[in-house]
Amino acid sequence: MSSTAVPTPSFASELEPDVKGPRHFIGSFPEETEANNFEVNWSLGDDDITPLHNCYRNRALDRLAAAAAVAAPVANAAAPAATATNSPAGPFLDLWNDVTKQLSHSADLYISDGAVGAHAALRTPIRVVSDTPRVAHALANLLTKVPTLKDPHTPRPILVVWKSSTDKDESAFAYNIDTNLDGFTQAKLVVRGGGVSIESLLQNVLSLKAQLDASDEAGAPVTLAADVVATDSTSTLVFGGTDRPTLVAAAHGVIWDPSIGVTPAFQGAVVSSAVVSTPKASTRRHQTYPAAWSTEATVVARAFATILPHPTHAVAHGAAANKKDVSVEEFVKHVNGSAALAAALAQHGTALSFKK
Repeated sequence: MSSTAVPTPSFASELEPDVKGPRHFIGSFPEETEANNFEVNWSLGDDDITPLHNCYRNRALDRLAAAAAVAAPVANAAAPAATATNSPAGPFLDLWNDVTKQLSHSADLYISDGAVGAHAALRTPIRVVSDTPRVAHALANLLTKVPTLKDPHTPRPILVVWKSSTDKDESAFAYNIDTNLDGFTQAKLVVRGGGVSIESLLQNVLSLKAQLDASDEAGAPVTLAADVVATDSTSTLVFGGTDRPTLVAAAHGVIWDPSIGVTPAFQGAVVSSAVVSTPKASTRRHQTYPAAWSTEATVVARAFATILPHPTHAVAHGAAANKKDVSVEEFVKHVNGSAALAAALAQHGTALSFKK
């Protein structure tokens, strides 16, 4: 047994309070929840967003519907068609940094990951980051769901940020396409404030995809802001809307590959709210949750076929007069189409016509 005396406590140690419980680290590591997924949060770092509060990625439709039902309406949801401004790199970067900083502080962030285009060879991955469940609910009924996109770090050539309120800043609707040092080209679109309808968002996303996929090669796919109406024996490419909604096989946009066929850009449609009903499904899996965008428009999911046959007819609405046997050149000019569209129409001998 040691004969060494017990050391006298120092003056400083006598001032320390007695430890009455187990010691813990000052800060505990946060737990993962539906609203706090580490992989999702880290993937947003590549998008210049650092979520400081709740962040939901591809939330279940029933939960999105419940959140959207009590959320504030989207400002000017029924606004007329709008076209995003192609902003120079410098001003766009300032706008982008401003909006992403605001989104980082949002109480709830909604990440919508999916794709534009149903066919695997023709689709383009897209991510939309918004601060309102109404946008996420609508997109959950529209974007193509792709199993391979479960990885939140998957590169997405189209990136959209949507800030629903302006916070005394000016409203903005602008885009920029840039290629980074690694050779990755990405189209970024900013929506801030009201004045952008869901239809305008879809049309501008289609425009970005068309620019990303643009090619002068013969037989190149072409992205079109058009519907497809199909019957048992024919399919018609319709520009400017259709009066036969029950026969629609693709809505708001298609990608036409002259060697493969036509694939729907979206797996849903924006329809009149007056015709929407939500019957009770026999199972939860088959229950639908339409997204009420405005008093006039509702977004519904549609299980469109992945590939449709090459159109036998193409019709453009909004012409000065009804006309049959329209030339390819005249038709393409009327719909503001591309050389790729002209080549596809000529290759398949598509019958062309105008309607008032």
